Amino acid sequence: MYPPVRKAEDVPRDRSKNVARPPKKLSPNRTYAEHYGAKIRTNREKKGWIQEELAQKLICDTAQVSRYEHGRLIPDEKTAKIIDMLFETDYFTEHREVAAASRIPPNALELAKYEAEAGMIRAFSPSAVIGLLQTPAYVRALAKDALTPQLADEVVEERDRRQEILDGDNAVKLQAIMSESLIRNLARDPDLGPVQIQMILDRADQWNVQVQLVEQSNITYIGLECGIHLIEPRKKGPLVAWQDGIGKSGRIIEDEAVIKDLVDGYDLVRSAAMPVTDSYQLLKKIQESA
Repeated sequence: MYPPVRKAEDVPRDRSKNVARPPKKLSPNRTYAEHYGAKIRTNREKKGWIQEELAQKLICDTAQVSRYEHGRLIPDEKTAKIIDMLFETDYFTEHREVAAASRIPPNALELAKYEAEAGMIRAFSPSAVIGLLQTPAYVRALAKDALTPQLADEVVEERDRRQEILDGDNAVKLQAIMSESLIRNLARDPDLGPVQIQMILDRADQWNVQVQLVEQSNITYIGLECGIHLIEPRKKGPLVAWQDGIGKSGRIIEDEAVIKDLVDGYDLVRSAAMPVTDSYQLLKKIQESA
C-alpha cells in the first residue's frame, strides 16, 4: 500500500532551505564609496541584522540599504549620524563627504583641485551659467537627464564645496563671461530663473567676482564654441585650462599651445562683452522684467 498523502501543512518545514539568497559580493577596494558601503554591511552583520532590519531603523526601504552597501548611494548627513549611532561609531559621519566626492567623475574632481589652488579664474560659458555661480536647483536641472537623483545630490554637494573658494580672506578672483540670451532664457523659467539670477547678482557684489554679459546681438565667439576656465595658480606655476565637452563631459588642458589659443579666444570675447557695471544693470533689468 502506498503511504497516505500528507497535507502541506502537516509537512515540517526545513528552515535551512528557507533562507535569503547569499548577498552579492562587494568590491570594497575599487572606490572609496564602495569601501564606505562595505563598512556599512560589515557593521550591520556584526549586529546580526538583515537588510530589512537596518532599513526599518533608518526608515527607508531595503533597496536603499543595498545601494548604501554597494556604494551606489551615499547617506545624507542626517542618515550618516543615525548609522553611527546604531553602530556606535563615528566613522560614517566623519568620512561621508569623502565618500560622496569619490562618486563624482574624476575629471570634475581634477577641475575642483585646480580651482582650489587658483588665484584667478577666467571663465566663459555661452550656453549655461558658469559652475561657480550655479544654484543647487540649477545644477539638478542640468543633471536630470544624465544622472540619477542620488548622484545629482552628490554633484550638488560637490558644487557647493567648489563654490567655497569664492569666499573668505583668500578668495579666488573670478572673471565670468556669459551670454545675454542665456540670462533672458533663464528668466523665462519661473522655477529656476529668479533665484539663479539673484545668486549671480549676489556674487557680482563681491569684491573678487566680476560678471560680464555678451549682448545677444553679438553671437560670434571666435574660437570658443564651448565653455572654458583659465585657471591661474595662486603660487608660481603654469596656467591650466578646462574646456567643456559635449554633454556633461570636459577635460583639463595643460598643452601650452592649446592654452594660448584659448587665452586669445577668451580675450576676444571679453573685448566684445559689455562693461562690468553695464552687465550688472542689465542683469537687474532682466530680473525685474521677468
